[in-house]
Amino acid sequence: MAVALAGVLICGAAGVTVWRTSATRSPAPAEVVTPVTAQELLAGLPGRLLPPANPTALPTDRAVGRGALLYQIDDTTGFDAAAGAFPQRPMYLVTASGEQFGVGMAPTVGESRHTLSPDGRWLVQRRDGQWRVRDLTGITERAVPPGYALRQWSTDGRALLLSQPSGAVEMYTAFTLPGGELRPLALRGTPNRRMLPFLDGREIVSAEFNIGPNARPHQQLTIAIQDADGRTARAVSLPTTHEVSPGHIRNALAPLVRGGGNPPTVWALVVGQEGKVLTGQPEGTRAAPPNTLVGVDLRSGRPAGRIELVTSPGDGGEYFLGVAGTEVLLQRWTADGSELVAVDPATGRRRVLTSLPELARLTVPGE
Repeated sequence: MAVALAGVLICGAAGVTVWRTSATRSPAPAEVVTPVTAQELLAGLPGRLLPPANPTALPTDRAVGRGALLYQIDDTTGFDAAAGAFPQRPMYLVTASGEQFGVGMAPTVGESRHTLSPDGRWLVQRRDGQWRVRDLTGITERAVPPGYALRQWSTDGRALLLSQPSGAVEMYTAFTLPGGELRPLALRGTPNRRMLPFLDGREIVSAEFNIGPNARPHQQLTIAIQDADGRTARAVSLPTTHEVSPGHIRNALAPLVRGGGNPPTVWALVVGQEGKVLTGQPEGTRAAPPNTLVGVDLRSGRPAGRIELVTSPGDGGEYFLGVAGTEVLLQRWTADGSELVAVDPATGRRRVLTSLPELARLTVPGE
């Protein structure tokens, strides 16, 4: 999912017009009645994920079942100066049953060209300059009309939040599934706000971040929750000074803040003070500052918990990926690769869901 610094200011109520997009229809669409959580999707992953030697392309003539995650193996060569771009590497879809399929090539850095809905039913791919939404439980494919950018999945997997530039602001539209209708929303985006969850296609959650050369780290994050059609608004706060003292949300320019799950929450990475000087080490050597995830429940406004991340020198430790149900997903680096880990915020208990090569880049449902 492309992540952009965008946000929401309520304008007057707007009329709603619906267009139906083009689609390749399934002759026998699969019935999908029971909601599936990300926790259920990830339960069937194999103990070790490796790219197949001869990957099977995602079939277009049959269903493959809900998707559990997407991954690719990064390229250590980095930026290709001759081509003026980052290298592209194969992207793999892993289904809830553990099958793997190739879904094309994608850059290892920059805007993602692939994403899964929170319930694993829908796969979004960018092909031939256009976003296409495939039902993995059938063969129906919907095409998003040109000119739209993807912003956020709805937490129930039934809509995509799209945007279009309009002068200095952005206009927002809901792309509803399975029909593929476009519903303009009475919202406008501004560059100093970032989209967080899109709650059940009815509420937009966003937070304001100061950007520019004088940006200062946030000690408290105020999260706006606004009705998608501009009728009501409320707010919750995610304070960092009480949970991690002292601390600030990491990187004011590109804050590591994500939301979703059930019940819906928002989590932010908070960095404490500079680490203490280590004894017995070269002069000036300091320990890595403590990193903590702090969460807030979007329905009640109460704290959702805190998770102390493992930090280690270099690029090791744990990285925040997203939210699955009531758990937080991390990628943890090990001596011989990496692991996908689910954490229970209430207890801090970690579960290893699968292991992967060190340079694996993961996209979990809803991201």
